[in-house]
Amino acid sequence: MATVLQSNARFFSDEEVAAVRRPLSQASFLPPRIYSNAEIFTFEKTVMFRKTWLPLCHASQISEPGSYVARQLFDEPVIALRDRDDNIRVFSNVCRHRNAVLTRPGAGVCKGRRLTCPYHGWVYGLDGKLIAAPFMDQTDTFTKGDIGLPEVRFEIWHGFVMVNFDGEAPSLLKQLEPFEPKVAPYRFEDMIAIEFRRANVAWNWKISLENFSEAYHQPFIHPDTFDGQFPATLTTYEDVEGPYGMFWMHQKNNELPPFLVPPVEGMPDQYYRAYSVVNVYPLLHLFTDASIPLWMDWNITGKDSHELIWYMMVPKSRLADADEQALKAEFCAIIEPILLEDVEVCEAVGAGVRSELARAGRPSHMEKTVHQFHNWLLDQYLEA
Repeated sequence: MATVLQSNARFFSDEEVAAVRRPLSQASFLPPRIYSNAEIFTFEKTVMFRKTWLPLCHASQISEPGSYVARQLFDEPVIALRDRDDNIRVFSNVCRHRNAVLTRPGAGVCKGRRLTCPYHGWVYGLDGKLIAAPFMDQTDTFTKGDIGLPEVRFEIWHGFVMVNFDGEAPSLLKQLEPFEPKVAPYRFEDMIAIEFRRANVAWNWKISLENFSEAYHQPFIHPDTFDGQFPATLTTYEDVEGPYGMFWMHQKNNELPPFLVPPVEGMPDQYYRAYSVVNVYPLLHLFTDASIPLWMDWNITGKDSHELIWYMMVPKSRLADADEQALKAEFCAIIEPILLEDVEVCEAVGAGVRSELARAGRPSHMEKTVHQFHNWLLDQYLEA
């Protein structure tokens, strides 16, 4: 722990910490090295991400017994699946024999409703217990019943399976209680996640999250694709009491926007006339309207690289009456031009933060959520 404490002491000066902690109108951002410094990224990967709540999948991706999603989360292979009793379980995805990864990253259905190691054929049930170990009968004091896949701590928040490798970390659901009245009307738990785009990008993961967490850039980057209907000047930002952020992009003239499928019923009127951005730090991001939310998922592969995976979230009741492929194509035609407009500016920030002359900037009032995120990050960097 001493090494971590010394490392954190080198990350920021007292003056830099104080500048971020000031009220928004007086504050500065964290210095650019949060994106470019290898030591900071190592801390995030080996400490921060191992004690915070990370999205593994959405429950709709493992909808039947034996279905699974396997991920590599910061060198930790994990697998979420449905067991035979229709319960969600999360296990280490590493065989207990010679430590081979059981299932490659991706989604699928376990053959025979079992997990079989590709190396020596050890077999595990959907409850994680070892049920077969070929040719181990001559090994003394070997008992299959004593062996099973380690379970990984998880909580389900509105359908999102969130994992934490720290058994002492505070409950996510408890931390998000103040957030519930704002998020609950969307009923993300009643939706189906449908992947529609993924791309490898060459900049730090925080640059992506911050770009999609403020409306300040809209008039300059999205004047024709988004800002005309949802002017940045109308955006309102929530105060926060936990590891989350939220803001609202209101439709001009308080009009109802067009919906690809009928919206979720029974929500407050504001939800039908605005998009919102919902963040649960560090890695859950939703860009949502009342009809088809967009979920941004991540595979962080390095300090300056990550894979972005985009899902459309369709209410189950609406998908039953829709052609999924046609709906995906229509959704992509609307969303992808906006996403592609962000690529060039994220690349520009990714290049700029490596400059020796780069310095911490000052936030606009339209970057309240980024200011909140930087304060959350500062909590993580200094807490150890």
